[in-house]
Amino acid sequence: MPELPEVETVVRQLAPRLAGRRVARLVVRDPKLAGARRRDLAGRRIAGVARVGKRIVLEFASRRRGESPCYLEVHLRMTGRLLWAEGWPVTAGAATGRRRLPPPRAVLVLDRGAVLFVDPRRFGTMRWSRERPRPGGLDPTGPGFTTEALARLLAGAGTPLKPWLMRQDRLEGLGNIYASEVTYAAAIDPRRPAGSLTREEVRRLAAATRRILRAAIRHCGTTFSDFQGVLGTVGGYRRYLRVYGRAGEPCPRAGCGARIERIVQQGRSTYFCPRCQR
Repeated sequence: MPELPEVETVVRQLAPRLAGRRVARLVVRDPKLAGARRRDLAGRRIAGVARVGKRIVLEFASRRRGESPCYLEVHLRMTGRLLWAEGWPVTAGAATGRRRLPPPRAVLVLDRGAVLFVDPRRFGTMRWSRERPRPGGLDPTGPGFTTEALARLLAGAGTPLKPWLMRQDRLEGLGNIYASEVTYAAAIDPRRPAGSLTREEVRRLAAATRRILRAAIRHCGTTFSDFQGVLGTVGGYRRYLRVYGRAGEPCPRAGCGARIERIVQQGRSTYFCPRCQR
């Protein structure tokens, strides 16, 4: 599932292509997205593209005085992708430079070009909102993410640390890949109760979270199977992962040499070094 760096990548790639464009229509082809249909989009200008947690939010300006702006929230879930097609109508393969592409579930047609919502497993969602969506938890890339704020959230939590990091009502945007990487970088056992961390460990956890997310965003996220940017390119951070997906390999930290282990926490794989993360 795309996490914060992947969604931020999509937003940063879409924003300059969509800003100021006029909408022609939204074509919804999948009955599961029937609630995304609107008749009042034609002529609206796209005022902005933003990320809220793991959601992509498109803002559509009002067309006349007295009309309210509206917001479309897109959640990619497991296999969703937003792909940019410079010319439309054209074949989806030609639009993205790929030979094969599943039919889009929805197409946002603009005055020039279009955005294709492709989602083979059909878990992704599109939802309208009258007000600007708000995050459900603290954004770990925002100015409010400090050691003090993280310590307040962790206080008294009995959940193991790694599953706690994935709670979207606490930190919005982290998922399985980066939660393993963050606990490794902070040298904290992912099985520790989240509320048991010392002040120094919370400081290390906050610093590791900011550092890893920023690096992943610079490399356009991580692709294992489905994630693609808006032009069909894949994320490049996979080659920088230190523990995720590396069970049985030597710990990459200098002087360690212990084997990376894999355990299951709340149904998800967790990777860690048993020596560095005591």
